[in-house]
Amino acid sequence: MIDTGSSVNILHYNAFKEIHLGLDRLKPVEWSINGFSGGSISIKGRIDLPVTFGTEPRQKTIMQTFVVVKVPSTYNAIIGRPTLNKLEAVVSTPHLEIKFPMKAGVSEVRGDQERARNCYADYTKVVKKAKEAFQIAGTDPRSDNYQTRGEPIEELTQIPLFGENDERTVQIRSLLTGKIRTNVVNFLKANAYVFVWSALDMPGISTDVAVHRLSVDPSHRPVKQKKRNFAPERQKAIKEEVNKLLQAGFIREIHYPE
Repeated sequence: MIDTGSSVNILHYNAFKEIHLGLDRLKPVEWSINGFSGGSISIKGRIDLPVTFGTEPRQKTIMQTFVVVKVPSTYNAIIGRPTLNKLEAVVSTPHLEIKFPMKAGVSEVRGDQERARNCYADYTKVVKKAKEAFQIAGTDPRSDNYQTRGEPIEELTQIPLFGENDERTVQIRSLLTGKIRTNVVNFLKANAYVFVWSALDMPGISTDVAVHRLSVDPSHRPVKQKKRNFAPERQKAIKEEVNKLLQAGFIREIHYPE
């Protein structure tokens, strides 16, 4: 499968087992990737493999890094942007065709329309089954059937940006170690000024940068909506948030004559 939206090349675990290379050939990966559904994907490792495109005499073989993942799929592998960029390839999705330059001329690789449709249809069934595993019902905390959400795959570590005892912190992966962790922490501290923890941390923003307007016809008279009633604890929380915005100058009270 060719995916111009993928930032990595993917090799599915079942396909990896078929080439009989062994798990010892996989190199560790210190980062994670997200799937089409937005969830984190289990990565087994990465491996460099030769990939051949085209047919003789216009054939090219290049070494590419594949991330081996263990998720249900009808595809063996997904060719992403790294490979397409290395090939200098041009992709035509409607024609299921890619073309790339060579010394002997322009080479092309064509896909099979019928096989692609069948494969995509099978893939949607796999994705549907995976989504059905997560039940939407029972996610309301007010319900008697409330089910707790799944836990993250790893713990997060609090990183103070302005001193060890300062409450203004950000979170990073606890599994980050060594030079990568040091670089991430140093980068966050060097750019701490971009973070805000309350409305008071960013007063005086020009309306040329950000502004919210209601698309209201000035020829119509404003109509007051019916007052909404909230529970006492919610009224207190709303009042606290409104006061923060008032103090920061983000909003102001307006009195209408009628």
